[in-house]
Amino acid sequence: MVGIAAAVFLLAALAGRWAGLLPWALALAGAEYAVFLVIQQDTIDAYAPLYAAGLLLVAELAYWSVQPLMGSQAEDGLGRRRTSLVVAAVVAAGGIGGVILTMAELSVGGGLGLELLGVAAAVASLAIVGVLAARQS
Repeated sequence: MVGIAAAVFLLAALAGRWAGLLPWALALAGAEYAVFLVIQQDTIDAYAPLYAAGLLLVAELAYWSVQPLMGSQAEDGLGRRRTSLVVAAVVAAGGIGGVILTMAELSVGGGLGLELLGVAAAVASLAIVGVLAARQS
């Protein structure tokens, strides 16, 4: 039911070119997957990186679709550049998600040092995302 609502919001946003509805559609799609994970009750879903990459692709293409068209996009190759960046982001998200999922499955003897290393890696990854997001703006 949540997935149907996400699809309806996405279709309405695309049909009406309303960017304000897109976050709701994406949040509902993510919530549907979260409910699926709770119901499934397995430790880790092997398809999570694929779902994340797919959700990122849907988000990028949806926002691209509702943006105003610019006449000079074809001449200066902006469309090709943006397409390659979207593909690279989706592949990177899936790959990084797969690596994180694999590392989560590894059983290592924990400890404070390993936990601090994990926290440092999480903070560094968020910092990288922040820098990349600021660069895009």
